[in-house]
Order: sequence, then C-alpha cells, then structure tokens
Amino acid sequence: ILSNVIGGKTIAPGEYTVFIELKANAWTLILSNWKAQVKYDPNNKDALWGSYNYTAEKDVVRVPMTHTKNTLSVEQLTWNIVNATATGGDIAIMWDKEIATVPFKIG
Repeated sequence: ILSNVIGGKTIAPGEYTVFIELKANAWTLILSNWKAQVKYDPNNKDALWGSYNYTAEKDVVRVPMTHTKNTLSVEQLTWNIVNATATGGDIAIMWDKEIATVPFKIG
C-alpha cells in the first residue's frame, strides 16, 4: 500500500476527513483525523456532523492551495485529480469560477 505526500508530509493509508478553509484568495486543504458521524448525534463529541464543532487539534496536514479564476463556470462543487503522472499530480477543487489546487506525490 502506497502512502501519499501532501504539503511535504507523508500521509499513511487510512480514512481521513477533508476540509477546505475558505478565505479570500487563500484556500487551505485540511486532512483531519476527525471521524464523521453517519447519523447526527449531538452527544457524540468524538465525531463530526459536517464541519460543526470542527477544531484543528486532529489535523494531519494543512496545505495552502494555489487559487485562481477558472475560465469556465462549474455549477457543482467538483473534485478532480489533474496533471496526473505515475509519481503524483494535483488535487483540484472547482466551484463557480474558482479553482484551487494542491500537489501530491505518490510515496
């Protein structure tokens, strides 16, 4: 099983939650060890429902994304792997006329 390297950090195979911190022209990709609730339980403090009650203490990596304007409008939030090679590529997030990417390597 291969690991991936994102933001200079080796990410072991496993299950992670993904968040994107959105600031004006400064998006950050976040991989976290927070577990996701399958069914909403307000008493479950060990897992999140969406991003409610998210805190950074379980973050595995936070990586600034390259943020640009897209030449086309994408109606639905879209995740893609672009510029893929045998050794890595870019994770691309597109929404409306925004596109943000972060490179990864296969370790």
